[in-house]
Amino acid sequence: MVESVAEQNYLCYNEKRVLIDGKGNMELDILDYYKKLVDFLGEVLGENAEVVLRDCRKPNHDIIAIANGHVSGRTIGAPITDFTLSVLANEEWKEKDYVVNYEGKAAPDKRLRASTYFIREEGKLVGQLCINIDMTPYEQAMESIRQLSGMGLMGQGPHSDIVCSGPVENFSEDVIGDMMKKAVISVVGSSEPKVRERLTQQEKIEIIGELSQAGLFQLKGAVGAVAEYLCCSEASVYRYQSKLQKKS
Repeated sequence: MVESVAEQNYLCYNEKRVLIDGKGNMELDILDYYKKLVDFLGEVLGENAEVVLRDCRKPNHDIIAIANGHVSGRTIGAPITDFTLSVLANEEWKEKDYVVNYEGKAAPDKRLRASTYFIREEGKLVGQLCINIDMTPYEQAMESIRQLSGMGLMGQGPHSDIVCSGPVENFSEDVIGDMMKKAVISVVGSSEPKVRERLTQQEKIEIIGELSQAGLFQLKGAVGAVAEYLCCSEASVYRYQSKLQKKS
Protein backbone atom coordinates (compact mmCIF):
# COMPACT_ATOMS: atom_id res chain seq x y z
CA MET A 1 0.00 0.00 0.00
CA VAL A 2 1.33 3.43 -0.96
CA GLU A 3 1.29 6.06 1.72
CA SER A 4 -0.17 9.44 0.82
CA VAL A 5 2.36 12.16 0.14
CA ALA A 6 2.07 14.58 3.05
CA GLU A 7 2.04 18.29 2.33
CA GLN A 8 4.65 20.34 4.11
CA ASN A 9 4.37 23.83 5.65
CA TYR A 10 6.39 26.66 4.15
CA LEU A 11 6.98 30.36 4.58
CA CYS A 12 8.99 32.80 2.43
CA TYR A 13 12.31 34.13 3.66
CA ASN A 14 14.55 36.27 1.42
CA GLU A 15 12.54 35.07 -1.61
CA LYS A 16 13.21 31.42 -0.78
CA ARG A 17 10.85 28.82 0.57
CA VAL A 18 11.67 27.78 4.14
CA LEU A 19 10.48 24.41 5.40
CA ILE A 20 8.88 24.38 8.85
CA ASP A 21 9.26 20.99 10.48
CA GLY A 22 7.05 19.52 13.20
CA LYS A 23 9.17 21.16 15.92
CA GLY A 24 8.92 24.64 14.42
CA ASN A 25 12.52 24.65 13.16
CA MET A 26 13.31 26.41 9.86
CA GLU A 27 15.56 25.22 7.06
CA LEU A 28 15.90 26.10 3.37
CA ASP A 29 14.00 23.71 1.15
CA ILE A 30 16.21 21.48 -1.01
CA LEU A 31 14.22 22.30 -4.16
CA ASP A 32 15.26 25.96 -3.99
CA TYR A 33 18.77 24.88 -4.94
CA TYR A 34 17.39 23.46 -8.20
CA LYS A 35 15.29 26.47 -9.21
CA LYS A 36 18.13 28.37 -10.86
CA LEU A 37 18.92 25.28 -12.94
CA VAL A 38 15.47 25.49 -14.53
CA ASP A 39 16.05 28.84 -16.26
CA PHE A 40 19.68 27.96 -17.01
CA LEU A 41 18.80 24.69 -18.74
CA GLY A 42 15.88 26.36 -20.51
CA GLU A 43 18.23 28.87 -22.14
CA VAL A 44 20.97 26.34 -22.90
CA LEU A 45 18.65 23.75 -24.48
CA GLY A 46 16.55 26.27 -26.40
CA GLU A 47 12.88 27.08 -26.85
CA ASN A 48 11.91 23.55 -27.89
CA ALA A 49 12.99 22.15 -24.51
CA GLU A 50 10.67 22.54 -21.54
CA VAL A 51 12.37 22.30 -18.14
CA VAL A 52 10.18 21.59 -15.12
CA LEU A 53 10.83 21.40 -11.38
CA ARG A 54 8.22 19.40 -9.49
CA ASP A 55 7.49 19.22 -5.78
CA CYS A 56 6.23 15.66 -5.25
CA ARG A 57 5.00 16.52 -1.77
CA LYS A 58 2.19 18.64 -3.26
CA PRO A 59 0.81 16.49 -6.09
CA ASN A 60 -2.29 18.59 -6.76
CA HIS A 61 -0.11 21.60 -7.66
CA ASP A 62 3.33 20.13 -8.09
CA ILE A 63 5.07 22.40 -10.66
CA ILE A 64 7.02 25.06 -8.74
CA ALA A 65 9.30 26.29 -11.55
CA ILE A 66 9.15 25.99 -15.33
CA ALA A 67 11.02 27.28 -18.39
CA ASN A 68 9.61 27.22 -21.93
CA GLY A 69 6.21 26.17 -20.66
CA HIS A 70 4.73 26.79 -24.11
CA VAL A 71 6.01 23.33 -25.09
CA SER A 72 3.31 21.58 -23.03
CA GLY A 73 1.12 24.60 -22.27
CA ARG A 74 1.63 24.27 -18.51
CA THR A 75 2.44 26.90 -15.89
CA ILE A 76 3.50 27.02 -12.23
CA GLY A 77 0.88 25.30 -10.08
CA ALA A 78 -0.10 22.74 -12.74
CA PRO A 79 -0.98 19.31 -11.33
CA ILE A 80 1.06 16.15 -11.25
CA THR A 81 1.09 13.81 -14.30
CA ASP A 82 0.05 10.19 -14.60
CA PHE A 83 3.72 9.19 -15.02
CA THR A 84 4.79 10.84 -11.76
CA LEU A 85 1.86 9.31 -9.87
CA SER A 86 2.94 5.91 -11.17
CA VAL A 87 6.55 6.55 -10.10
CA LEU A 88 5.36 7.44 -6.59
CA ALA A 89 3.05 4.43 -6.38
CA ASN A 90 5.58 1.90 -7.72
CA GLU A 91 8.55 3.53 -5.94
CA GLU A 92 10.63 3.29 -9.12
CA TRP A 93 12.71 6.20 -7.83
CA LYS A 94 14.23 3.93 -5.15
CA GLU A 95 15.94 1.82 -7.81
CA LYS A 96 16.90 4.52 -10.36
CA ASP A 97 18.41 7.99 -10.23
CA TYR A 98 16.67 9.03 -13.43
CA VAL A 99 14.54 7.85 -16.36
CA VAL A 100 15.36 9.06 -19.89
CA ASN A 101 13.86 9.12 -23.38
CA TYR A 102 10.28 8.09 -22.70
CA GLU A 103 7.38 9.58 -24.62
CA GLY A 104 5.30 12.53 -23.49
CA LYS A 105 2.06 13.75 -25.02
CA ALA A 106 0.77 17.30 -25.04
CA ALA A 107 -2.31 18.65 -26.81
CA PRO A 108 -2.94 18.85 -29.65
CA ASP A 109 -1.15 15.62 -30.60
CA LYS A 110 2.31 16.97 -29.79
CA ARG A 111 4.94 14.29 -29.15
CA LEU A 112 7.70 15.02 -26.64
CA ARG A 113 10.86 13.17 -25.67
CA ALA A 114 10.84 13.25 -21.88
CA SER A 115 13.46 12.61 -19.19
CA THR A 116 13.23 12.88 -15.41
CA TYR A 117 15.83 13.16 -12.63
CA PHE A 118 14.69 12.12 -9.14
CA ILE A 119 15.49 14.46 -6.24
CA ARG A 120 15.74 12.70 -2.89
CA GLU A 121 16.10 13.90 0.67
CA GLU A 122 16.55 11.61 3.67
CA GLY A 123 15.50 8.57 1.68
CA LYS A 124 12.30 10.15 0.33
CA LEU A 125 11.39 11.44 -3.11
CA VAL A 126 10.75 15.17 -2.74
CA GLY A 127 11.00 16.43 -6.31
CA GLN A 128 11.77 15.85 -9.96
CA LEU A 129 13.74 17.82 -12.52
CA CYS A 130 12.21 17.10 -15.92
CA ILE A 131 13.22 17.94 -19.49
CA ASN A 132 10.61 17.58 -22.24
CA ILE A 133 11.79 18.16 -25.80
CA ASP A 134 9.27 18.97 -28.54
CA MET A 135 10.13 16.59 -31.38
CA THR A 136 7.81 18.24 -33.93
CA PRO A 137 10.49 20.42 -35.63
CA TYR A 138 12.85 17.44 -35.95
CA GLU A 139 10.10 15.22 -37.35
CA GLN A 140 9.15 17.89 -39.88
CA ALA A 141 12.79 18.32 -40.91
CA MET A 142 13.22 14.57 -41.33
CA GLU A 143 10.07 14.35 -43.45
CA SER A 144 11.32 17.18 -45.67
CA ILE A 145 14.63 15.36 -46.16
CA ARG A 146 12.77 12.17 -47.07
CA GLN A 147 10.66 13.98 -49.63
CA LEU A 148 13.67 15.71 -51.16
CA SER A 149 15.54 12.43 -51.41
CA GLY A 150 12.54 10.47 -52.65
CA MET A 151 12.41 8.34 -49.49
CA GLY A 152 8.89 9.59 -48.80
CA LEU A 153 7.70 7.25 -51.55
CA MET A 154 8.77 4.27 -49.46
CA GLY A 155 5.85 4.70 -47.07
CA GLN A 156 7.87 5.69 -44.01
CA GLY A 157 5.94 8.01 -41.71
CA PRO A 158 7.42 11.11 -40.06
CA HIS A 159 7.60 9.38 -36.66
CA SER A 160 9.55 6.32 -37.72
CA ASP A 161 13.01 7.52 -36.66
CA ILE A 162 12.01 9.38 -33.49
CA VAL A 163 12.09 6.56 -30.97
CA CYS A 164 11.17 6.84 -27.29
CA SER A 165 11.15 3.91 -24.92
CA GLY A 166 9.31 3.05 -21.74
CA PRO A 167 6.11 4.66 -20.41
CA VAL A 168 4.05 7.45 -21.96
CA GLU A 169 3.47 10.60 -19.91
CA ASN A 170 0.36 12.71 -20.56
CA PHE A 171 0.64 16.42 -19.77
CA SER A 172 -2.99 17.08 -18.91
CA GLU A 173 -4.64 19.64 -16.65
CA ASP A 174 -7.31 17.03 -15.84
CA VAL A 175 -5.09 14.15 -14.76
CA ILE A 176 -7.83 12.60 -12.58
CA GLY A 177 -10.36 12.61 -15.41
CA ASP A 178 -7.92 11.22 -17.96
CA MET A 179 -6.75 8.43 -15.67
CA MET A 180 -10.30 7.42 -14.77
CA LYS A 181 -11.31 7.30 -18.43
CA LYS A 182 -8.26 5.20 -19.30
CA ALA A 183 -8.95 2.71 -16.48
CA VAL A 184 -12.63 2.28 -17.39
CA ILE A 185 -11.80 1.72 -21.06
CA SER A 186 -9.15 -0.81 -20.02
CA VAL A 187 -11.70 -2.85 -18.06
CA VAL A 188 -14.94 -2.56 -20.07
CA GLY A 189 -13.87 -1.07 -23.41
CA SER A 190 -15.81 2.20 -23.19
CA SER A 191 -16.15 5.19 -20.86
CA GLU A 192 -19.53 6.40 -22.12
CA PRO A 193 -21.91 7.51 -19.30
CA LYS A 194 -24.47 4.78 -20.08
CA VAL A 195 -21.71 2.16 -19.80
CA ARG A 196 -20.47 3.54 -16.47
CA GLU A 197 -24.01 3.55 -15.07
CA ARG A 198 -24.25 -0.23 -15.68
CA LEU A 199 -20.89 -1.27 -14.24
CA THR A 200 -20.97 -4.34 -12.03
CA GLN A 201 -19.40 -4.37 -8.60
CA GLN A 202 -16.56 -6.58 -9.85
CA GLU A 203 -15.86 -4.21 -12.75
CA LYS A 204 -15.74 -1.27 -10.35
CA ILE A 205 -13.31 -3.15 -8.12
CA GLU A 206 -11.07 -3.88 -11.12
CA ILE A 207 -11.16 -0.23 -12.19
CA ILE A 208 -10.32 0.99 -8.68
CA GLY A 209 -7.50 -1.56 -8.56
CA GLU A 210 -5.99 -0.10 -11.73
CA LEU A 211 -6.35 3.44 -10.39
CA SER A 212 -4.70 2.42 -7.11
CA GLN A 213 -1.75 0.86 -8.95
CA ALA A 214 -1.44 4.04 -11.03
CA GLY A 215 -1.26 6.12 -7.82
CA LEU A 216 -4.39 8.19 -8.45
CA PHE A 217 -5.57 8.12 -4.83
CA GLN A 218 -2.54 10.16 -3.73
CA LEU A 219 -4.36 13.19 -5.13
CA LYS A 220 -6.67 15.24 -2.95
CA GLY A 221 -10.27 14.83 -4.05
CA ALA A 222 -9.61 11.62 -6.00
CA VAL A 223 -12.01 9.44 -3.99
CA GLY A 224 -14.92 11.81 -4.55
CA ALA A 225 -14.14 12.16 -8.25
CA VAL A 226 -13.91 8.38 -8.72
CA ALA A 227 -17.17 7.82 -6.85
CA GLU A 228 -18.99 10.28 -9.10
CA TYR A 229 -17.42 8.87 -12.27
CA LEU A 230 -18.29 5.27 -11.37
CA CYS A 231 -21.80 6.22 -10.21
CA CYS A 232 -21.32 5.00 -6.65
CA SER A 233 -20.77 6.45 -3.19
CA GLU A 234 -17.44 7.41 -1.62
CA ALA A 235 -18.11 4.74 1.01
CA SER A 236 -18.27 2.16 -1.79
CA VAL A 237 -14.92 3.30 -3.16
CA TYR A 238 -13.33 2.86 0.28
CA ARG A 239 -15.01 -0.54 0.63
CA TYR A 240 -13.66 -1.69 -2.75
CA GLN A 241 -10.18 -0.47 -1.80
CA SER A 242 -10.41 -2.47 1.42
CA LYS A 243 -11.32 -5.62 -0.52
CA LEU A 244 -8.35 -5.13 -2.82
CA GLN A 245 -5.99 -4.66 0.13
CA LYS A 246 -7.21 -7.90 1.73
CA LYS A 247 -6.48 -9.79 -1.49
CA SER A 248 -2.94 -8.41 -1.80
